[in-house]
Amino acid sequence: MVALRRYLCVGCAAVTTVVPRDVEPRRHYSRPAIALALALWSMASLPPAEVRQRISPWRVRGATGAGGWFTLRRWACAARAGRLFRALGHVVGGSLRQVAASVATRALGHAPPSLRGEPREVQVFQGAVRLV
Repeated sequence: MVALRRYLCVGCAAVTTVVPRDVEPRRHYSRPAIALALALWSMASLPPAEVRQRISPWRVRGATGAGGWFTLRRWACAARAGRLFRALGHVVGGSLRQVAASVATRALGHAPPSLRGEPREVQVFQGAVRLV
C-alpha cells in the first residue's frame, strides 16, 4: 500500500498527485519491486509463476498463461523501449530475459557500497530505490 497525496489547484482546478520517489510512474509496483522481479526472473532463473508468488501482494486469479506472469515480459519490453526506469534510458539486449538482466545489473550497480556483502537480490532492491 502506498499513501498518495492529491492537491487541487485553486486557479485552474487541476489535480496533482504526489507519490514517494520509488514509485514507478503508471505501474502498480514500486521501482524496487519491479527490479527485484526482473532479477529473480533473469539472474536467478526463477519461473515467472514463482516470481509472481514472491513479488505480488495479490492472490493470483484467472489464467496467467503458459509463461506464468505476463507482466515480467511487459516490464522488459517497456525497459527496452525506455519507458521503464527512465534513468537507465533504452536498455539493449537480445531476449527479454537479457533485457531484464541488464536492468537488474544496472540497479545492482546503484546499491550502496555498505551492502556489498548482502545477497544480490537485496542489492538490486536497494539499488533500484536510488534510481530516479
